[in-house]
This record gives sequence, C-alpha cells and structure tokens, in this order.
Amino acid sequence: MKKIITTFIIVAIVVATTMYHNKQQSSAPTISDISLISVDGSLRHDAMATLIAPYKAQKDSAMNIIVGQATETMEVAKPESSLTRLIADVLLAEARKVDPEVHMAVTNIGGIRRPLFQGNITIGDVYEILPFDNSLLILEYKGETIIELANAIATKGGESISGIKLDIHDGKASNILINNQPINPERIYKVVTTDYLSWGNDQLAPLANHIQSTPLNLMMRDAMLNYLNDHNIVLAPKDNRIFSK
Repeated sequence: MKKIITTFIIVAIVVATTMYHNKQQSSAPTISDISLISVDGSLRHDAMATLIAPYKAQKDSAMNIIVGQATETMEVAKPESSLTRLIADVLLAEARKVDPEVHMAVTNIGGIRRPLFQGNITIGDVYEILPFDNSLLILEYKGETIIELANAIATKGGESISGIKLDIHDGKASNILINNQPINPERIYKVVTTDYLSWGNDQLAPLANHIQSTPLNLMMRDAMLNYLNDHNIVLAPKDNRIFSK
C-alpha cells in the first residue's frame, strides 16, 4: 500500500511539473516586430516643444547673465591647477566671512566638471563648472586627522586645497603646513568643505572624523557666485600648494 501511495505522489509531482512548464512556455512573451528609433535632433514633439519654449527662454536668459571676467583660461588638473586653487580659495574666503578662524579649504577635483574659459563668465558657466548641489560646512578636526587627510590627498595624487601645503612622494604626504606652520597633532583646526565630503566620500575618509560641524547654508556654486560679485575680474592663483616628486 505504501508503495502505491509513493508511486502516486511521484507521478502527481511529475504531471504538475510538466503542466507548469508547458504553461510557462505557452505564456512566454514573443516579439512580433522591432523598429529602432534614432534619438537625435530629428526626434521632435512639436506640442511639447511649444509647451516648454517660454520656460527654456526664461532659463536661458537667466543663465546668460554675465557675472565676471576671467583674465585667462583656468584648467582642472592634478595634483593642482589654476582652477582647483581658485575654487578652494573661494570656499575659504566665503567660510571666513562667517568664521575668520577657518584654517583651510578642501574639495574634490572630481566635482569641478570643466575649465573656466578666458573672457566673460556667465551664471551658466558657474553651473556647468560646479553642477552638483553640494552645500558647505565648517568642520573641526584634531591635527592628527589633518595629517591623515593630507595622506589621503597624496594617495589620490592631489586635490583642490587652500590654506594648506604638502609634498607628495610615493603616494605619501610630507612637509605638511597650514598657514605656513607645521601641524600640531593636538590642535583643533577648522576646515571648510562640502557635505558630500564630510561623510568621507571620494576616498577622503578622514573628513568623516570631525568633532564639530557648522553648516553654512550655502551651496558651493552660490559661494562662487558671491565671490564673483565681490571680484568681478578673476585672476588665476599662481602659488604652488602641492609639490609632487
């Protein structure tokens, strides 16, 4: 009797499995036709274009406002460049309006998305150079953490910095100076950077080890626009801050 029941169960499982498999095969989707649509300038939707036209015109008008002039083209490069120095100087200047005791600024070169070209600077240029919604913070660190940060910067081959100098040799930092003074490992230093980096992102893990945080309630690109309002003619910073051997 047990043998008959066992055989019945096995047969039932086989039948059920076969029926499920056949059902899956019969319900599988089939492709009856394929046509490729080229996504280029020829793909237009006139009604949509008409709808957004006034908004586009308003946006273009705002983005084309001239807010300053650059005396020369400033590139983005490692270990540093004229534009990476300028951006860090801007952050430091804006932070010192709130707290004159801020010692240094650091931001990631990867967040600076294109050069600043010689000639007129528009609001649109600023948005293209700094397209991310990064807000600024003043963070406090012990000197020993700043040394770790300098080594993280050295490992990356450089970053956008102001108020700090360092040598890079074999991926390690040496001769680290803040305001031309050696770092005291026990002293508290104030650093302006972005909320994104305050979490230790982009391989700058020591920035997550802050002991105090003060938000500036200011976007990074708005800091640049404020700077341009104060300095209509923008000069490229020439001082070397990172010496790579």
